[in-house]
Amino acid sequence: MSPGSHGKLVIWTIDDGRIGLANQTRGLAEAIGALVPAKIRPFVVKRKLFNLGRAGKPTPDMTTPWPDICIGCGRASIPYVRSIRHWTDGKALTVQLQDPRKNPKHFDLVIPPQHDGLEGENVFSILGSPTRITPALLEEAAKDFADKMKAYPRPHLAVLLGGNSKHHKFTPKITKRLIKSLQGLLGNQVSLLITTSRRTPKRVIRALRRQFADQDQAWLWTGAPKDGPNPYFAFLQEADAVLVTNDSTNMLTEAASVGRPILLFNLEGKEEKFNQLYDSLAGEGLARPFTGSLATWPVEPLDETNRAAKEVVRRLYVRLKENKDV
Repeated sequence: MSPGSHGKLVIWTIDDGRIGLANQTRGLAEAIGALVPAKIRPFVVKRKLFNLGRAGKPTPDMTTPWPDICIGCGRASIPYVRSIRHWTDGKALTVQLQDPRKNPKHFDLVIPPQHDGLEGENVFSILGSPTRITPALLEEAAKDFADKMKAYPRPHLAVLLGGNSKHHKFTPKITKRLIKSLQGLLGNQVSLLITTSRRTPKRVIRALRRQFADQDQAWLWTGAPKDGPNPYFAFLQEADAVLVTNDSTNMLTEAASVGRPILLFNLEGKEEKFNQLYDSLAGEGLARPFTGSLATWPVEPLDETNRAAKEVVRRLYVRLKENKDV
């Protein structure tokens, strides 16, 4: 297999369409494309296919040219990423993100977060998860929302809110504590750029709307049609610091990748793996606990997606050289 058509690599990304997974597969693919010219083809597969064996056949839209690199994330992607090896006679480099809960030998490369503790010859762990964050993406997003952003004087605190998960709960008590803290920041002339996620409980969103929908120094985006286009990346770009709830690896990694100080806001519950992530971010000087006030300090952007991309490219060209020498 020569690299792609017309001198470009062909990269397939496979996930179930959820934004948290899609941002990882496409973020890594885009980072590879920044190193080597590439054509990226995203595929969304059904979540109900959880057998973790091989897929019997490609989906109807999985047509040639076959990929040089196939990147999957999430359980639904595993049968297809495994099968790419068979469909390309072992020529495509298969990459699985996160811990696949399957022997890493079924893939050419597994890229999990360090806090998963996965080890193996073909395992390349990174701090956090791959993201789509690049200076160009952030600058373009900021331009799209520049006129509205002018209404919110600095300093800006971006507030990224997750929600209920297996290990964390956004309880009523936590909601009251959050709102009280944010109101205190408004009183100290801090502008709030607040965004919720698909896991944020509706009662939390209602409480936020009651308190901040009509505040001159608060921009609240909840995904409702009346909220308009998603300003998430503009919020990150324009933030002086980022408050992040402690339930999301992706949000924490995205904030760190922008290079903004992270103020960690704890939901109820805890999990050892997440604690390891927090400790790692704190050890890199990226995160501190939120104490109710705005804090800023110099931060270097986290660059783990680019580091992972370089490893994928390195392994691909080792593969190509081996095939050529055979």
